Amino acid sequence: MLEALGGLALLVKGLSFLSQALAVAVGGPARRVLTWATARSRRAWLAGVLVGALTLNSTALGLTAIRLAESGIASFGSALVLGLAAKGGATVALQLAATPISAMALPIVGVGFVLSLFKQIWVWGEGILGLGMLLLGISLMVQGLLPMTSSELFILIRQSLESSSLGLWLLGFALASLLGSANAVAALALALAASSAFSLSSALLLTLGGGAGSGMILLLSTWDSTPAARRIAAAHLGWKILLSIPFVLFLPAFARFSGELAQQLGLGSSAAVAQGHLLYHVLASLLVLPVVRPLESVMHRLMPDSEHRISPRYISEEALESRELASSLALREVGRIGDQLSEMLTETVKILAHGNGDTAEVARREEKVDQLARAIVLYLSDLSARHPGNSPLVLMMAASEIEHMGDQVRRMLRKQDKLYAQNLDFSEEGRGELAEAAEKVLKRLKLSLAALSTRNEALAEQVIVEHANLESYLLELRRSHLRRLEKGRIESRATTLAHLDLLIVLDELDRSITRLASLSLELHRPLAGI
Repeated sequence: MLEALGGLALLVKGLSFLSQALAVAVGGPARRVLTWATARSRRAWLAGVLVGALTLNSTALGLTAIRLAESGIASFGSALVLGLAAKGGATVALQLAATPISAMALPIVGVGFVLSLFKQIWVWGEGILGLGMLLLGISLMVQGLLPMTSSELFILIRQSLESSSLGLWLLGFALASLLGSANAVAALALALAASSAFSLSSALLLTLGGGAGSGMILLLSTWDSTPAARRIAAAHLGWKILLSIPFVLFLPAFARFSGELAQQLGLGSSAAVAQGHLLYHVLASLLVLPVVRPLESVMHRLMPDSEHRISPRYISEEALESRELASSLALREVGRIGDQLSEMLTETVKILAHGNGDTAEVARREEKVDQLARAIVLYLSDLSARHPGNSPLVLMMAASEIEHMGDQVRRMLRKQDKLYAQNLDFSEEGRGELAEAAEKVLKRLKLSLAALSTRNEALAEQVIVEHANLESYLLELRRSHLRRLEKGRIESRATTLAHLDLLIVLDELDRSITRLASLSLELHRPLAGI
């Protein structure tokens, strides 16, 4: 029993080694393929199978697809198909385990270990080492299970499990949910079939449950995420469960077909588990293609967007027909993003002044700024494609500048939180100076945003001209901090790096505010094309 458990541990660790090494080796090309795949579901299927086979990490690919959908880069259908197809591609690991190469497990481990010692090829060495560990793990499981197959207790357990198709399926589902890998459960089933501990039908039932249960990790990983992410993860899991039903109902035919396929490939009867594993996952990714849209509609009804959904308010696809209308609506949306940033900085000024405040609200607003900025940038790219001109570029730069300022505001609060974690705090004078400086930056931000929204050239020029004054003011605050250090103030010495870093952030914020004012002027030039 312990030998079988040791084999399972080697198998899981080998899969991890192999997938991590392949991810490093083919990471760049794989990312380019994923970017290409987001346009259509059929592309997503091809990319999922290819990248899944190259990296053997379908879970990571599934999560990546969900993040792309959250960002608005991929559609629901593309993300779902990509995740399902990646599972099919990743089954190549078990196909290797079912071939005669498994007899070379120990030499493969040795070669992989030696190659991993060389810096130039260590990635490939770790990949080969992981493959060897995978094959060796299956071999050890078979050896460990063989003596157990004749024991009365094992026979009793096997008979109990085989008497209930649902029980075996649930066991596979639970194991895959725990291990986070359908391949690991399928490899266990292959070892059970090879040692005659399970019949082929029972091993396939375990594999089907594992294939469905491997989607659980996606759902758990996105539980606290957006409704869009949860919809894709739930659809992935639900589709895998739904598709396993006909395989379970027609299990004898499925087992017979898998066995015949293994024989035609010149493999042993236990290799039929690997063929069944491949067939289930490939069909799951192919059969979902015609029903993607109805499935998306169902998931929207089951998991509707929250009342506080973060989405653009003014822009619309219909407005893209008119350059003037789309540009004006985009400007309003950029102004809305600016309002969120202004609220973030207002709350941050209060926190700096009093040492406490609603940091969670600032974090929520930053997320809103990020998502709105991403949406407006994509919208402006569509506008530029239809109506070339300078205006979409200027507005895109403005949205990007505002998003960058949101990151800087959050950086300020993280600095303060880090001090609190160390039981440190700014001196009273230092905190007052930082709050006053942040207040000045906030006033300039409001002026710059007003100049952008109203296209007021005078306000924009005022912001640009007064930038030098704020730089001089921040320089004086640095001198003031230095004087406190010279006097040996304990609080100032303990927090000096954080204090100076916050002044740098405020300086960077004001530079962004000044650039935003310059972009406001850019919108008035004839080349703006509004």
